[in-house]
Amino acid sequence: MRTRSTVGSDDRAVSDVVGYVLIFSLITISVGLITVGGFSTLQDRQDAERINNAERAFDVFAANMEDVYRDGAPSRATEMRLSGGTLRYGEPVTITIANTANPDISTTVQTTPLVYADGRTEIIYVAGAVIRSERGAAVMLREPPFEITADSTVVPIIAMTAPSNQPTISGEATRIRAESTRRNPIPNPDLSADGNDITITVESPRSGAWERYFEQQVGSENFKNSGQSLEVKVETDRISTPISRIDLHIR
Repeated sequence: MRTRSTVGSDDRAVSDVVGYVLIFSLITISVGLITVGGFSTLQDRQDAERINNAERAFDVFAANMEDVYRDGAPSRATEMRLSGGTLRYGEPVTITIANTANPDISTTVQTTPLVYADGRTEIIYVAGAVIRSERGAAVMLREPPFEITADSTVVPIIAMTAPSNQPTISGEATRIRAESTRRNPIPNPDLSADGNDITITVESPRSGAWERYFEQQVGSENFKNSGQSLEVKVETDRISTPISRIDLHIR
């Protein structure tokens, strides 16, 4: 009587099962990694696109503000999609323009920034400039409407005011209305006298962005930055400092 050995077939069966398990595990792990990485990449791109959209919206808002303070439009409205971000008023920024030789001759104005926030990223409109702030660093996306030369300097100051009880706005979209409360900007006549060099002081938590802007305009040797306050000396033959006061309303 012959006995048939099944050792070889059992080994092949076990090998097939192990191979199947390994292949299935590899496929499962690969799908998991692709899914996690894909969703993470997609989320990152969505976040970046939201910020890019906010930057474009603030550029439109800045252009509408320019219509009000430069071209004399009584008001302008800007529609803005928040897409999960929030819109609020920031802490006031103080801008002072003084006669360098006689600091008592000066103009000091507080302006309220408009701030869009999404996570750690903020887009800020202040004094005609648009600034992007992220993780403690700030970069100026749109420069303020200052014209600084040795012959003539014009420093328009856009003094924005906001309701004291305005809450933080969230949701999908909102509407911002800017209304001029002074149609004809009025400069300080004493400060505007010919032949007076001036000192511009900007008190802002984002003074780094202002520092880089003024460094391009007047050179790094003409300013000092204490962290929250930036002081810039400007040598010029003529100076004009028109002030435009604009009320903001968010709905």
